[in-house]
Amino acid sequence: MSEQGEGGNKRGGVRAGAGRKPGGGAFGEPTVPVRVPQSQAPLVLDWLAHFKRRRESGLIAGDRAGEVRPVQAGPAQTVPLFASRVPAGFPSPADDYVDRGIDLNEHLIIHRDSTFILRVSGWSMRDAGIFDGDEIIVDRALPPRDGAVVVAVVDGELTVKRLRRGPDGVRLCAENPDYPDLVFRDGQEVTIWGVVTRALHRL
Repeated sequence: MSEQGEGGNKRGGVRAGAGRKPGGGAFGEPTVPVRVPQSQAPLVLDWLAHFKRRRESGLIAGDRAGEVRPVQAGPAQTVPLFASRVPAGFPSPADDYVDRGIDLNEHLIIHRDSTFILRVSGWSMRDAGIFDGDEIIVDRALPPRDGAVVVAVVDGELTVKRLRRGPDGVRLCAENPDYPDLVFRDGQEVTIWGVVTRALHRL
């Protein structure tokens, strides 16, 4: 639809070159519409803002969004479970009787659609058995109980710490005396992103 003005000039309608240029947004690349749960929209926007800041600062490459990976659905991965326990002290004759099989998907994952794998950077959780370069399984559907190891969002950064609640507020505790705890008092906010259920590392 257009309107006729004086001198026969037309106004309105589609103009050549109008609109946002492809790749001209905040991230310098084409975008696509997506639907996210309403409750998760603030977290997604916060994550995108954090990603933009890190890319602008040169901390990550433009084509890499970090180390958060969703758990992919797949066929059962069953391994045999032996009936006898393996002593950690003195050896005993091996028992070749296989009791049953264990599906690794069921053994490691509680809520598949809410479970992610993150790679840890740093040594603040060393004494909890979580080391630099380890991968942790994080379940976002589990309630963050006092004493649980959690992944939290602090100032736009993901951090893994042990959650403690007390009269002085919420505390995110490191499991390494060389690292300070993070204390959040009244008026301060911290977002618990998920609960750590497993740590994966090579021996």
